[in-house]
Order: sequence, then C-alpha cells, then structure tokens
Amino acid sequence: MLSSEEGGDYDHRRGTRKREPKDQTLAPPRKNNAAALVSVPLPFFPDELVEEILSRLSVRSLLQFRCVCKSWMSLISDPYLVKKHLHLSTQSTNFTHHRIILSTTTAEFHLKSCSVSSLFNNPSTICEDLNYPVKNKFRHDGIVGSCNGLLCFAIKGDCVLLWNPSIRVSKKSPPLGNNWRPGCYTDFGLGYDEKSDDYKVVAVFCDPNVFLSETKVKVYSMATNSWRKIQDFPHGVTPYQSSGKFLSGTLNWAANYSVGSSSLWIIVSFDLHKETYQEFLPPDYEKEDCSTPTLGVLMGCLCMNYDYKRTHFVVWLMKEYGVRESWVKLVTIPYLSNPEDFSYSGPYCISENGQVLLMFEFDLILYDPRDHSFKYPKIQSGKGWFDAEVYAETLVSPRKH
Repeated sequence: MLSSEEGGDYDHRRGTRKREPKDQTLAPPRKNNAAALVSVPLPFFPDELVEEILSRLSVRSLLQFRCVCKSWMSLISDPYLVKKHLHLSTQSTNFTHHRIILSTTTAEFHLKSCSVSSLFNNPSTICEDLNYPVKNKFRHDGIVGSCNGLLCFAIKGDCVLLWNPSIRVSKKSPPLGNNWRPGCYTDFGLGYDEKSDDYKVVAVFCDPNVFLSETKVKVYSMATNSWRKIQDFPHGVTPYQSSGKFLSGTLNWAANYSVGSSSLWIIVSFDLHKETYQEFLPPDYEKEDCSTPTLGVLMGCLCMNYDYKRTHFVVWLMKEYGVRESWVKLVTIPYLSNPEDFSYSGPYCISENGQVLLMFEFDLILYDPRDHSFKYPKIQSGKGWFDAEVYAETLVSPRKH
C-alpha cells in the first residue's frame, strides 16, 4: 500500500488515491474569444492625425483606401484634403510624387510614364503604359503642358483634353471654332487661377496670312466647360509655335515683336485672373550665335534655353519673376558631338544634387555639372521618345470644378 507521501491521501472507502485539485493559477477559466475581442478597446486616432497621414500617401494608396469605410471615402474625396495632398506632392524637392509622361516615336500615338525619382536614383526604371482616353490613336498636336497633376493635350488644334492619369479621369473641351487656313497654328497653355479656383486653357490662334500676323485669343474655363474670346495678343507680337508655360498664376510665351523691318525676341506674360498682358525682356545673351530660345519652368522659376554655336546648350533662370536683372546663367551643357539634326529638349527638372534631366535623340539623359558627366537611364520596356512632360501625382479631378 502506498503511503500519502508517495501518492497523496488514500480513499479507504474506494480503495483509490485522492486526486489533487488543479492549480487554478496555471489554467484560468476559459472565456469566450469573441467577447474578449469586443471588450478590448480599439486604438483611437484623432481625425487630424488620420488626415495628416493620408495627405502624405501616394495617390495609388489613397484610391485603394477609399474602400476601407465610408468616412475614409468621404475624407479622401474632400476638397480640403485634395488641396493639402496637392501642396505636399508638388512641393516635394526629391520628386517622390512626380512622374514623366513620354509619347513614343511610333506612328500610333502611345503613352508611357515612369518615376522621376527613379530616373535620378536607380540604374533601371520601370515604365508603365497609360490608357490614353481619346479613341483616335494617331498622332495629334501633342502635349501642351501639366498643372497640379492635370495634363493638357491639343487635339487637331481645335480642342483640348484635360486628363489626370493618376486617377484616370478626363474631360474634353468643346471645339474652338476658329476659321483655320493653311499656315495657321494655335498655341495653347494650361494654368490655374487660384483666386477663382478654376483651371484654364488659353488658345492663341495665329494667322500669318494676315498683315502683322493676326492673333485671336480664347480662354477655356474648366468650371463652365466653355470657350470665350478675350483681348488679342499685344499688337505686333506673335508667339512662336510653342506652349505657354505656367508659373504663379501666369502663362508665358516666347514671342516675336516686330519693330519696322526688324524684330525682337521677348516674353509675353498673361495673368490668368486679370486677363491682362505684360511684356519683359530676356537676359543679355549671345543673340547672333545661338538658336531661337525656348521657355520652361525649373525650381519654381521661369527659365530660357538655347543652343550656342551648336556646341553647348545654355539654361538661364529668372530668380525673381518679371525682373530682368534677376536672370542668371544656371548651367551650360556641352554636346558630346556636334549635333546635325538634334538639339537637347528640356530641361525637364533638376535634382537636389544638381543633375539635369533632358532628352536628346529620342532618349532621356542625365547631366551632372559637378563632374560634367552624362548618364543614360535605362527604362524597361520602353525606348524612343517623341515628347515628354513632368507631372505630379495628385487627386485633382477635371470634372469637379
């Protein structure tokens, strides 16, 4: 017979050993799991913190997060968050939210896009196909420009398409209705009128067949989806066949000013809200030894570019808008060989460390002025570009104004 020390107390009535009670601290009573989960409070995030986080995410993530719940759907669609996201995206100096749209050199009109940040920082960049919303796939007049994530395309010189490829929403304008004749052309420009919160396209119709090249100007309002005629270009001034460049509420054209038998290269600025014109002069540059200048926008400033003696590409920057004395020569980029048929296009943007993104002979290139070196970014599944434009990924819709 076993003693109590060996097996615990002995039950003489049953002839068995008594079982010790289980230690309740080792095996607590079972609880209903669902009830336990419900009883645990979920972490609380103030609305201000949620809004701050969402405003810093990519458009692709935000489009997915609209499906989380009705409140997020409402918040992501709210005009205040759209504008906050727009501000943070466009002001980023490392181009995290910027892409470059590229039209191919093929006969059929085809568009691709890739990350600007990846072009600057990675040896190889993924190129994505874009589903252009116009059914006619043959080449048209090309890319007019971009503004706050909206891209503008001229279609046969008679109407424009506003398109945000990031959210896949587009809007086509009514026809201009100009009396087109051989030799005529239309210069477009896309910009944002902050005071009226409206995106506008300005169309300058030029008819060289008329004395002093008559120019008729119309403005398209995205809010009203209509064109209206306004005051013509200044007398005797004809814009070159290029797009107007948007900067700080103005559109800017390189133009020719006829003075008697001679002409002068000037810049014409159009105020989108006041609908008034201003003219100012370029810097004192090498007029006799260079090509006709073109305009652009770099680092939030107006810039001017031209070929010098077919050996260098020169970029000037107007540091204070409208002030001629503020022009500075930003960079001079050499040609690797004497260009016969091609010149640099751009520059499209400049990285924080000074690398310049351009195009030459249908390829994108990077020039580093620190060591005068060139790089050719490798773009997967894409080569041979006809036109390019940098745009920011935003939530701005062409249908909500």
